[in-house]
Parts: sequence; structure tokens; C-alpha cells
Amino acid sequence: MKSKYPVNKKSSAAGVNNNVIKLEGLRLSSEGVAVGYHEGKATFVPGLLPGEIGQVQIVEVKKNWQRGKLLEILKASPDRIKPPCSVFNVCGGCQLQHLKYEQTLVWKKQWVADALARIGKISLDSVTIHPTIGMDYYPWRYRNKARLHWEEQGSLGYYQEKSKATVPFEDCLLISEEMNGWVREVEEFLGEQDKESYPSLTSITFRENSRGEGMLIMDALPEASLADTPLLPGAQRLGECLGLIRWVWGINSSGVPVRLAGQGDFDEDVLGAEFKISPLAFLQVNPSQTHRLYYTVLDWAKLSTEKVVWDLYCGIGTITLALAGKAKKVWGIEENPYAVADAQENARRNAIDNVEFIAGKVEDTFRQISDSPDIVVLDPPRAGAHKRVLERLLELGPDQIIYVSCDPGTLARDLGILQSGGYRVAELQPVDMFPWTVHVETVVLMSRVEK
Repeated sequence: MKSKYPVNKKSSAAGVNNNVIKLEGLRLSSEGVAVGYHEGKATFVPGLLPGEIGQVQIVEVKKNWQRGKLLEILKASPDRIKPPCSVFNVCGGCQLQHLKYEQTLVWKKQWVADALARIGKISLDSVTIHPTIGMDYYPWRYRNKARLHWEEQGSLGYYQEKSKATVPFEDCLLISEEMNGWVREVEEFLGEQDKESYPSLTSITFRENSRGEGMLIMDALPEASLADTPLLPGAQRLGECLGLIRWVWGINSSGVPVRLAGQGDFDEDVLGAEFKISPLAFLQVNPSQTHRLYYTVLDWAKLSTEKVVWDLYCGIGTITLALAGKAKKVWGIEENPYAVADAQENARRNAIDNVEFIAGKVEDTFRQISDSPDIVVLDPPRAGAHKRVLERLLELGPDQIIYVSCDPGTLARDLGILQSGGYRVAELQPVDMFPWTVHVETVVLMSRVEK
């Protein structure tokens, strides 16, 4: 398999193709791509690092920028490391395995700051941006969830970078050894089955809790397969042969989850509370960093038994229940009906009675809340908060807004709107939830400007 990041290899294109140039990487873009300048034009080169000089072939030219392919590294950075993953050069799962971990944390902080200044038009002079919180141990095998795609040949893998081609792997270093074993077992199981039994199967999701128990979710199964026999053929045997895979679910063509094997609930402990997690409900994929993320929210929130809190986009209620421990009342809103049902059950399980959950889109349901908020916590999806939600918050004027974001671009856009409506960005805390990728989670504290 040919690497896209060659080091110290001669290029036959040099001296032949006049599109070959020497380029120094000056910075790293938020896509993990080096940026340099050639004849005044920004040039983006995957695989090159800041401080490196590479021989680059220009493969795409636009009016104000161009993209190059790295042919040879002429001067390597001391921050370059050898990627330990055998398929890093083609897999789209990671982008930064060739860079020292400590430096990935530096760049993630920089990407958040750049987005706020460029997109949100936010002056950073009075904003405290803390260093990115990284993992204490070297960050491998941290994911509790993996969604893999199934090829007709019977192999499971991630998508190739910027492609729908599947990349099989022997050992994904982001998931546990146990989960890697489940992947091999499922591949073997599927290879033994009549493919007509799974004509529309496209992907399989593996989930694992802190006790090592697993859930298997088979996507896009036809209605008929779920109705035949008492269960999907082989599902019970699949659960039995995998041992700690305790639950097997199928998602039918209508998007409805159907239990195929296993009894009881898949659950997890978060911040000392027990949470039921349905197959389609969201949970942060990095357990150790999740605690740090949520503790930051709790630390910044000025909670008291007199305060009313809104938790928007609340999921299964993980942060909602933690906030409720020190608040008068907490309201949670979540669009995913399965997550809302989990949240209500989780409140009962943990004997928390000062919370109330509303099912529906936040922008359509927040007017159902009878209490005005003193504090608002919002953790929207990657697309950010709906404009109507931000406008309503500006109308209500809570003392604090704590925004948790997985996308610096949409975060900056939304913070710019809130800032223009009378709020000040006080602190930012980037958290590395997804080591070796370009993704970064950010907690932002905003306070209302006194007039």
C-alpha cells in the first residue's frame, strides 16, 4: 500500500514535471494539512508539517490557492513521528498520527482561536483560552464506539479519506483489543452467511461500556429480515459466540431499532451516575475525557439551589443530571426520542426529581419551558445551534451561557451572534476528545454584559 506521506524518497517527477516545487510548511490548517506559500499563493499539502521543506507536485490550482501532493520530504520536522497504524496512509479515521501528540494539542487550541477571530469576529484580547486538555496516558484505545462499513467481500473497515471505499484493518489502535476481536468475529460470521440474508446491510456499529460489555448494531436491514423467525437468523448465535457482546440490535429500513438478541439494558457510569443507553442514543466516545469535559461545565456554572438551568440538546441527560445536583430545576430538550426516553429513565434510576425533559427540536419546543433560565448549557450537533434558539436566548438574557461544541467553525458563528446581542466570551477550554484526529471539543463560558 503506497504511502501518501513519503520521507526521503527520490521522485521521478522532479525535473520532468514543471508543476513540481519546493515548499516550506508554515502552519497546519484545521484539516490537518500543511499550508505554505508559493509565489504568493496559499498552497495546501497533506502530509507536510510546519517547519518542513518538501518537494511538492501541484495537482489543483484555483484563483487564490492551490493544492499539492507531497513527493519527498527534504527537511523533516523534529515533531514528526512514525505513524504506528499500518493503514494510516489511506484510512480517513485519523489525520495526525505523523505528529507528536503534544503538538496536536497546541494546534487544536490554535484552530479554535483562529475560528473565533476569523469567523466570529471576536477579539481575543480579553478572552482566556486555556491549553487543550489532553489525555494523561498516550492516547490509544480510547473509543467506546466504532461504526464500520461492510463490503460485499465480507470485510469491515472505515471509509478511505474523501472516499466511500472501505479500508479493512488488522488492529485499529483507537478501539480496545476486545472490540478489535469482535470485528474479526463478526467478519467471520458474516462470511459464513448467505449474503441474501443481508442484502441491504451497509454498516455495523460496535459499542463498549467501561465493564467491557458490548453492543452490536446492524444498520439498514430490510423489514422482512426483522419479522422472520423470532429474531434475525443467527443473531442469537452471534451474541453467544462473541461472549461479552451482550446485545445485538438491528435498525430496519424505517430507522427503528429492533432487539435481536440479549436481555436487559446497555448502561454506563458517568460522573458517578448510572445511565441507560439505547442503540441510537448519543454518548461521548471517549469516557476519560468526557469526565473532564463535564467537570469543566460544572466548575464554570454558578449553580445554587435557587438557579433554574436549561440544558439544550441534552441527549440521554448526562450533564442534565449532574447539573440537577446543585440547581433548583433543570430542563432538558432533545430531538432524539430514544435519548429522551433514556433521559427520563436515567432520572428515575438515579432518584433525581428536579429535572424535566421535553422531546423535540430545541427551536420548536423551548417555549414549552415555564421557567426562565438563570444558566443555559447547550451542546448542539456539529451544525451548531439553530438561529431561533440563539435569538430566544438573547431575549431571555440568562446570566450565563455555557456552550459545548464539537466544531470550531459553527461555534465561532454562534458566539458571534451571542456577542452582538450583549454577551461576552470569557473563557474557552479545548478538550481533546478525539486524539490523532483534527476534531476538537470546546467548552465556552459567556456572561451577560451589564448595561
